[in-house]
Amino acid sequence: CVSGRKKYSMSKVITSPVQRWAGTVTIADPLTLPQAAIIEDAISGYEPTEGNVKIISLRINDEKQLPAIFACVEKWELANFPESVTLETFPASPRAASHNLVSWIFQEIIKVYFGEAEIPNE
Repeated sequence: CVSGRKKYSMSKVITSPVQRWAGTVTIADPLTLPQAAIIEDAISGYEPTEGNVKIISLRINDEKQLPAIFACVEKWELANFPESVTLETFPASPRAASHNLVSWIFQEIIKVYFGEAEIPNE
């Protein structure tokens, strides 16, 4: 019986580099298997093409990554940000700042997912 055992949780607090939304975001650490599945869905290759030219869409990238972000973020403490954060309330403009925020949070989640890489001195 595992009742009475403490739940294992060590969240990771990260500080926003996006000036428009200063503050912190708390992400789960460690991640659960359901969170891992959503992350893997987000990193699976979707590369729209037109002829031989890849089309880069910030919106498509963000829409793929946001479900993983929503699944892994425990707390949003960002200035000028919605109190309840969903796909419908997540700010999509200004576009560059919004995409930078999504990209940064997702990369921080990826660091938790894969683990911090240790690079030996050569």
